[in-house]
Amino acid sequence: MKQLWYNKNMPRTGLNPSEIKEKAIDLTIASMRKSGFEKVRLVDIAKELGVSHAALYAHFKDKSALLDAVSERWLMQIDKDLEAVCKKSKDPCEKILQWVLTLHHAKVQKVSNDPELYKAFNLSTASEKPFTNRHLEIMHAQLTGLVREAIAKKRLRNADPEVMASIIRESTMSFHHPRLVAQYLGEKREPLLRQVLESVLKGLKLKS
Repeated sequence: MKQLWYNKNMPRTGLNPSEIKEKAIDLTIASMRKSGFEKVRLVDIAKELGVSHAALYAHFKDKSALLDAVSERWLMQIDKDLEAVCKKSKDPCEKILQWVLTLHHAKVQKVSNDPELYKAFNLSTASEKPFTNRHLEIMHAQLTGLVREAIAKKRLRNADPEVMASIIRESTMSFHHPRLVAQYLGEKREPLLRQVLESVLKGLKLKS
């Protein structure tokens, strides 16, 4: 009986609902890279996927929601990459530096190699969205955790880790904010980022 229900509700593509959503995002990314995000249409994605409009609208209420899903996937990957830095067995201050550099590189690579996807991301972040807020919360929690680790190992002074994490993030904002990364794309800013972060961490270290 369970098998009959599965066959009845399985789309003719042979994909389950979750797979339809992920495949739709894949096709949208390919379409954006080929023709630009402005030419993406749900009807075309549905046709290429081999499903009805209704099947796609069950996941994305409109084009904006589909573009948001593309941006959300990218942010989730950044979260994973940053989390991998947090889990490394290294000096916590070195991990803070690598964490910020990883974030910077992710933004630079996207705007350089995937300009259409970056435009869609920039459009998504123009207004407050749940997935961007969640990304910011995850990043703040990761950075705060690294600061706490640095305090525990007496690499930074014993102060409010939430405030210290905010200081680090705000002081490096121009190196990872979507619009500012695009604005300075022609410059190699990693050396300056290292100098800024080293100066900030020096100011947050224990007084000798």
